[in-house]
Amino acid sequence: MKAFIRNLTLKKKIQSIVFLCILLLTTVSVFNIRMISVAHQKVLYQTVASSLSFSAKELNNHLDVISTMADMVLADSTMQKNLGILKDTEKIQERTVAYKAIYGMLNEYYFNFRKNNIRYMSLYQGNFSIHTHIINKEKLPDSIRKDLISRAEAAKGKTILVTDYSNQYGLFMVKNIRRTQFLKLDSIGSLIINIDMKQLIDSSTDNSHLYESADYILYDGENLIYQSSAVTDKDPSVVSKIFQSRYGLFQSMGRNYFYVRQALSNYNWDYVCIIPYDNILASLTTSFRFSFFITVIAVIISSILSSALIDSIIRHFNNLLLKMKNFADGQKEPLNIPYDYTGRTDELGILHTQFDQMVNEVNILIQNGYLNEILRKEAQLKALETQMNPHFLYNTLESINWRAKSVGAKDISSMAENLGTLLRITLDQKSKEVPLRRELELVQCYMTIQKFRYEDRLEYKITVPEDLYSCYVLKLTLQPLVENSIRYGLEENTEGCFIHILAERSLDVLYVYIKNNGSAFEDQLLEKLKTNQISPHGFGIGLLNILQRMQLTYGEEYGLTLYNENEQAVARLAFPLVRKENGNC
Repeated sequence: MKAFIRNLTLKKKIQSIVFLCILLLTTVSVFNIRMISVAHQKVLYQTVASSLSFSAKELNNHLDVISTMADMVLADSTMQKNLGILKDTEKIQERTVAYKAIYGMLNEYYFNFRKNNIRYMSLYQGNFSIHTHIINKEKLPDSIRKDLISRAEAAKGKTILVTDYSNQYGLFMVKNIRRTQFLKLDSIGSLIINIDMKQLIDSSTDNSHLYESADYILYDGENLIYQSSAVTDKDPSVVSKIFQSRYGLFQSMGRNYFYVRQALSNYNWDYVCIIPYDNILASLTTSFRFSFFITVIAVIISSILSSALIDSIIRHFNNLLLKMKNFADGQKEPLNIPYDYTGRTDELGILHTQFDQMVNEVNILIQNGYLNEILRKEAQLKALETQMNPHFLYNTLESINWRAKSVGAKDISSMAENLGTLLRITLDQKSKEVPLRRELELVQCYMTIQKFRYEDRLEYKITVPEDLYSCYVLKLTLQPLVENSIRYGLEENTEGCFIHILAERSLDVLYVYIKNNGSAFEDQLLEKLKTNQISPHGFGIGLLNILQRMQLTYGEEYGLTLYNENEQAVARLAFPLVRKENGNC
């Protein structure tokens, strides 16, 4: 696959990139349209949910007020007294007075609280009953009345809502009235309050209508309490869909609807608002189609323009390829292209101009004896190949060593032997890391040679724990620092110089110190060399070289540090503590 892509022509590669960009933009556009639709539904949900929350709060308030009224009836001393008389006495006169008192009180409660959408109120005690509206009461079948009284008595004084008959007869709130006098708590009647659900919903949504055609539905579990329209009756599957999420879309009889569902917390009911979605959907569809049309037009125009632009670019690359082929075929003169590139300053113009100049320069070189220059270079190369190699130097030094020993010149023999060892270690290219023992051997050879030169003016000491000799260090890092100590401690100083080389370990780091008492380092010398505040030359270049080699090999946390301590110049080298032969140190 990679080879196939690499071998495509430049035109096809650019066209592929443009096509992918267009495809990406189209995908993003479609995705954005989808996100706009989802965002619109969320905004619509938030708007309707806010309205529905207000309506639900109103519903709760109305029902709570009616429930409070039922408690007031229970606690009313006049009502308690007269209901007790009706139950306990058979005297007609006392019963008549009690009846009138109860009737008056019941109607008073009704008129005071009827704005909460109470249709009528009834009080039952055995075969005795009192009603605020006889006409409405007579519509209620005896079987339903008996069921309501039975439920009220079973609740034992608790106010309950009966939703089973809401669709036909409205919502019922029932309460069994218990005698509170002398804490007898016997039943002295059952209060039935009939609530007009349509008026209750309408009054709760008067101030929250955002959509005139909104419909409202109340569910008690799966039991339908109220619906303002028969939208859900036409398609039973709609109800199950409504209970799957808090908001969404559904279709019924070929029309689209948007619904929002909330819980009526005080009564554990589900309150649903349904609004027609066809007009909104039509507006969104029109917007989406227009956006899609604009996207398609933009893609077509982009494709045409990009194709024309690509052709105009590729034509000039093809011209350059023709020039190259012409030159590769041995033609000395540049191919005549009917286009002037000398006036162009873009990349294509520079490519053509530079290529034409290169062809002219190559032709001039050939004409001025380029072949003779090649022959001369080859001769120089052969001369270099015949130069002496390091083995010749080793053999020569070994001969000097044996000759010096034979004549008893021990100093010359020692110098030759140490110089040979020094040369062999220095030119060994097998590994860039060596054991600390090998690096110290190099330093000792160097110091032995220098001792012949400086005699008693130069003293040195090596202090290294036995277990650190096998740890590996970067090759040729100690000897240049020792050489620097001798140079600045002896060559530029008439006094003697003592060089102390010591090593120690700290956690996983090997520290090697080169100390001398004959010189001192300038403050922040390495930083000044890095930033060119001091021009690096001579040993300054060597210091930077050691630092850079160590940090490239081991990382930024390792390297070279220069400082002065107790009238001594100290060069500290930090290496990772590793011994390759037998594991970690």
